[in-house]
Amino acid sequence: MSSSKLGTIEGISFIVIIVLNQIVLNLPQNVLEQCGPSTPLNLIYITILVSLFLAIILKLWKPFGNSDILDISEFLGGTVLKIVLGVLFICYFITISSTLLRNFSEIIKLVYFEKATICLMLLFFLLAAAIANRFGFRAIIKCNLIIVPIVLLNLLIAFFCVSSRFEFNRIFPIFGYGLNQTFFSGMSNLFAFTGISYLYFLKPLLKEPNDFAKVSHLSIGISAFYLFLSVTTLIFSFADVLTINEISPIYLLIRGTDFGRFLQKPDALFILGWILSLMSYLSITIWLISNIFKKIAKIHDSKPMVYGFSALVFVFALIPKNIAEIRWIQVFVFRYFTIILVFIISFFILLFANLKYKKKHSKKDSEVLAKNE
Repeated sequence: MSSSKLGTIEGISFIVIIVLNQIVLNLPQNVLEQCGPSTPLNLIYITILVSLFLAIILKLWKPFGNSDILDISEFLGGTVLKIVLGVLFICYFITISSTLLRNFSEIIKLVYFEKATICLMLLFFLLAAAIANRFGFRAIIKCNLIIVPIVLLNLLIAFFCVSSRFEFNRIFPIFGYGLNQTFFSGMSNLFAFTGISYLYFLKPLLKEPNDFAKVSHLSIGISAFYLFLSVTTLIFSFADVLTINEISPIYLLIRGTDFGRFLQKPDALFILGWILSLMSYLSITIWLISNIFKKIAKIHDSKPMVYGFSALVFVFALIPKNIAEIRWIQVFVFRYFTIILVFIISFFILLFANLKYKKKHSKKDSEVLAKNE
């Protein structure tokens, strides 16, 4: 049993940190944009769909033991399919992490450091992530295991403290923009469960591969709970949350809360937790990107690639000209990129690989039977 592998709690934290960072920024607002007041109902529906989807992919995964999605794609279509899928996931993770980093940096700059350049803000986070990677994967995971409970508690306190301002009538009409928006076009809110994209690479990292199903269900369950909690809190707290464009709605909730004389600047304490969370997220994502590249390029050490991929994230983070472009990438590009790559392409690779495996083994069984006869 390798000491560099993940335990059950570490595996759950590995997935949960991804969704937590998106919740802190604009994931709840992006989800609300699709369904309005019916978003809580839509999220219950989406969570059921994701749970069914997860159960199916876990069943499809069984014949492949301790493999990740790249190993399975190689079994199905050889090295070419493995490289194509690996490049798609690298592009996907770079796009998500760069927009998330830029969005958070813009918020920090707007609230605390108006005179600082955005380049300096981006470099601060990326340098921390690159240094963390030089210490190794185990160091990143140990730090993440400390940070995740802090952020989970951080958000729970924030939601509890604003509960006195809730106006529950804002949940109506309960079907929001209509049944079609809630249950059909609202299915595009599947993109909120981006943690599944990381699950595709998690199984070989676990100390006990048999815990993969447990880690998957628990991490997605925690993500669903916090997403539901954040969405309902925003609906009950703001008359029109969709008009908030320049800053995180969750941050505005905290900033407008009175914690009494003993805590004059509560937002600074919460922001500190979120900064640590973003650093942990970036460290994990850059490690994963480097590891995917190591696998498709068949190199022995991915550490020298860390600075190269950190530079790529930096360049991509500078591409959006303003907050409006960042939001467009998050709402449209991120939404449909996630659905196509994570819920369609990867699923069909698992499905067809499973069919190929069964066909291959049924042929072997028939040959053995023929020899015995």
